[in-house]
Amino acid sequence: MFGRPRPLFAALLLLSTAWPLAQAAEGPLVEVVPVERTLVRDELITFGSLRSDESVMIRPEIAGRLATLHFREGQSVEAGALLVSLDDAIARAELAQARANLNLAESNFQRAQMLFKRGASNAQALDEASAQQQAARATLALSQARLDKSRILAPHAGVLGLRHVSPGDYLSEGQDIVNLEVLNPLKVEFRIAQKAVSQIRLGQPIEISLDAYPGERLGGEIYAINPRLDEAGRSQAIRAHIDNSDGRLSPGQFVKVSVILAERPTALVIPEEAVMPVGERLLVNLVVDGKVELREVKLGKRMDGKVEVREGLVGDETLISAGWQKVRAGIAVRTKVVEQTP
Repeated sequence: MFGRPRPLFAALLLLSTAWPLAQAAEGPLVEVVPVERTLVRDELITFGSLRSDESVMIRPEIAGRLATLHFREGQSVEAGALLVSLDDAIARAELAQARANLNLAESNFQRAQMLFKRGASNAQALDEASAQQQAARATLALSQARLDKSRILAPHAGVLGLRHVSPGDYLSEGQDIVNLEVLNPLKVEFRIAQKAVSQIRLGQPIEISLDAYPGERLGGEIYAINPRLDEAGRSQAIRAHIDNSDGRLSPGQFVKVSVILAERPTALVIPEEAVMPVGERLLVNLVVDGKVELREVKLGKRMDGKVEVREGLVGDETLISAGWQKVRAGIAVRTKVVEQTP
């Protein structure tokens, strides 16, 4: 009944016994990744606001009726562009009167000089004529300045805001007319806690991000540091410039600020799940010539799912990212390369 096995049954029996042995010889299957080289930054994260590089409220220096507005709301203007003309009828009349008085004073001075040279006048009369001439010149200069103040020019190249007045309004001295904003570059204003002040310097690069442009980081540079700390919050005010040549940013926007403290362009980075803590030591499992090798490492900055390796690796290793719990040093393993996410 149990005679000699048939050939097909014998082959199946041999295959069923050899498969577990072959699988054991090949070793367990693990997922491996190469060590990644990438840019790693040490950053100080805070929050701030965007401000115009220059923000000016256009106001008259003299009182008068608004004759003409030479701009449109929201218009870009060049430095020195005429923005507002006040009624200058009185100023022109005063200027004409001052010129006439100066002409008379100069004639009187010349006549006094001639009489003094002939001995027909004394020095006092000459001094009085000279003083009247100088006073007339000062009055003319004052009248010219008043006339010039009736024309208001743009102090900077920039973009005008919304006006607060209309033609025909009587304006008092210092009354708001329209704001002028310099929008390129923009200022980034933020504060740094007292404990981090020593890490900040002029010219230090920053990056900002804001909700309006998710995923984007815009670069800038620190140009001013307030030497005095705020006594209430024990923080230091910092200002940086950010390019806005494309006009996408606006003053008043709330931004996240990253101050770049240090950069390592070719830092070694591995998946965080590849690190095996053993007591106070941190180990990784490498695959060398098909076998597992343990290596102690020292870690640096942690990122989203990844960690920087400061010591222990040179960069050409292959390490086990998943399945290291079922292996030990020295055993052979089968590997499956896993593509790393950026």
